[in-house]
Amino acid sequence: MQRVYETPSHATSEALGFFAYGALAAMTRLAKDGDQAPTIDAHIAHMEMADRAFQFFTQMGVWARHRGLDLAELADEYSGMFDDIDMRTRPSQWWERSVKTYVTLGILSDLMREVAVCHKLFDDVSESWDLGQGAWVEEHLAPLTAQDGQLAARLSLWARRVAGEVLGLARATLFTHPNLAKDGDTADAISAEVTRRHGERMERINLKP
Repeated sequence: MQRVYETPSHATSEALGFFAYGALAAMTRLAKDGDQAPTIDAHIAHMEMADRAFQFFTQMGVWARHRGLDLAELADEYSGMFDDIDMRTRPSQWWERSVKTYVTLGILSDLMREVAVCHKLFDDVSESWDLGQGAWVEEHLAPLTAQDGQLAARLSLWARRVAGEVLGLARATLFTHPNLAKDGDTADAISAEVTRRHGERMERINLKP
């Protein structure tokens, strides 16, 4: 007997579109980072992360089809959300690029996780929402910033610039898509939690938030 799936609410569908676009944005960014990576090992690692992002997108596509939803149409509601940030925060070298992704993907993945909890979606996702990029940066960059104060200071300034843009975007996204958080108090709580976790991530790579 064929299983019948319940049609999701408009709020759930809007959240699904956010997750889908987030996965596509992460895949694109990680693939670009891989193309610019300084070593073949780093290139491979980032392409594996990009592949995990696409696998997540594909799984969401199956979930959506079972419920009569067009995932591409839902994701398109968020198209271009990172365009302005990318134009204003162009990295000049590898570690700036890597830290930009660490900040952006970290904040985005935390935001996605909180929205998922709010909507009781994908609670069976066992893999890190940041696709492993955070652990990779912490393993490879933290030892360098621990030994090189100038590098840590320069990347701290850069990370603060990127974080200001991305945290602002996160808050704006919750404001322009109120169904993601369901109410204003929840949106404020999510923003505070995302900001707190960002600070913790900066400490893990010896940067000042």
